[in-house]
Amino acid sequence: MRWLIALSLLAASVGEARQEAKVGDKTVVTFASTLELETVVRDGKGETTRQVNLARKEKFNQTQMDAKTLKIDCLSSSLQKSGSDIPVEEKATALAGHSFFSTRLEVGWAVKDSEGGAPPNEGVNLGAWNDVVKLLPAGGELKAGDHWTVEGKDLLPLVYPTAIREATGKFECSCEAAEGGKASILFTGELKGKGKEDSQTTISFGVKTGRLSYDLGKKKPASLLLSGSLELNTDMMDVIRKPGTGANIGNEEEKRKIGEISVKSHKLELEITFE
Repeated sequence: MRWLIALSLLAASVGEARQEAKVGDKTVVTFASTLELETVVRDGKGETTRQVNLARKEKFNQTQMDAKTLKIDCLSSSLQKSGSDIPVEEKATALAGHSFFSTRLEVGWAVKDSEGGAPPNEGVNLGAWNDVVKLLPAGGELKAGDHWTVEGKDLLPLVYPTAIREATGKFECSCEAAEGGKASILFTGELKGKGKEDSQTTISFGVKTGRLSYDLGKKKPASLLLSGSLELNTDMMDVIRKPGTGANIGNEEEKRKIGEISVKSHKLELEITFE
């Protein structure tokens, strides 16, 4: 009998599952992430390798101000660093104790601090966690055992919004199970693109294992867990002025590759909870 009730809950349309938030709605969002990176620099002097480990813990309180805007209060935010020539240290980030306003746009989220200025670098995408609902199918009914595909570009605001352009790739999703009014969504996939600010940079973000727990009764995500990988490759270029004649002397330029920087993750884990 219980499995029949679960299936009937899963039969709700996605439109119902993505019910618009109401003004005044509050959600506490908690983050925990671990990122272990290896950076290799190759140039005319040889090859240099460095390690850096980052562990981040954050807690936010978001309030729905209107249909598109959130007020986000950072209750706590800390970052622990360690690695090559870096002693273990943990400090509060520039977000801790501050408030921000985040507005949903067609291309992502626009964030301002409480005075209307630009946020710290780590706060440029506050609110994008609400886009986890894009892992749900675009339309139709959702039942245990269903499979669907989400285009990587549709998840860009969630996974790596400020750095990637010309994004390609996709995520394969499936409904693993449902019980007690909650759906468990599994997803895996990869997103690739070029750097927004530097066309010489290529970026690859992959999810090896991902799980979204979605509360169908409250029509809100409950938690998100993922383990994945991140890779960035950048060509180091130098601009050389070519010899010329007449009025063109010294005006012609040529770019030459003089080295490369490769960044790869050895560990990438993320946990988000919504209460």
